[in-house]
Amino acid sequence: MTVFSSRISRQAVRSTYGLASRTASSLALAATLVMGAGVMVAPTVFASSAFAASAPSADTPLTLKTLKITGNSQVATSDIDAAIPFHVGDTVTQTQIAAGLQDVMGVYKAKNVGASFGQKLKFIGKNVEVEWQIGEQAAAGPAKLVVDSVAFSGNKKVSSDELAAATKLRPGSEVTNESVSADQQAIQGVYKAKGVSAGIGMTPNYPSPNHVVITWTITEKSGD
Repeated sequence: MTVFSSRISRQAVRSTYGLASRTASSLALAATLVMGAGVMVAPTVFASSAFAASAPSADTPLTLKTLKITGNSQVATSDIDAAIPFHVGDTVTQTQIAAGLQDVMGVYKAKNVGASFGQKLKFIGKNVEVEWQIGEQAAAGPAKLVVDSVAFSGNKKVSSDELAAATKLRPGSEVTNESVSADQQAIQGVYKAKGVSAGIGMTPNYPSPNHVVITWTITEKSGD
């Protein structure tokens, strides 16, 4: 089987045509695709023909025999299919196939999912089999919420210094449900130790993304 290189980008991403021999040897060619903010891959592009003496030109009409897409999990296959302007059985050229892959990259960019893309083309007579291999980046976890400052309001029977000493959240601390709950219990513990009843609430304010100003709102009960 003779293996040839294939042009894979509408923006003149170049690959060097290689012909191993007219017998049974083969050649693999590395090319580069770029998606989004610098996510790259060097895919091996195979264009093979069992019946033709040379690979078809980029604009030669071919019948799309198969289109296989692998590696997508964060982006639904239905979303990818909706972006591709051709389907199995359609007449396509290598230029149109490359443009279709660019459309798939556009879907990933719109969904803010980083990924690398590889392509394999196999030519059989006037037919072409296409495989697109997608390597998705791991999904980013939720952004951390960081404390800018902590204040206490309504505390007249217990000083803010005492409450600050009993709690753990400080400027620069990461905020979690557990850390907020722990500090609330710590404040309640200070009041209980002093024999003072109080309701403890927390009011967050977000001055900028992923940053929070925490104000503990304390309602001290009269008569204690």
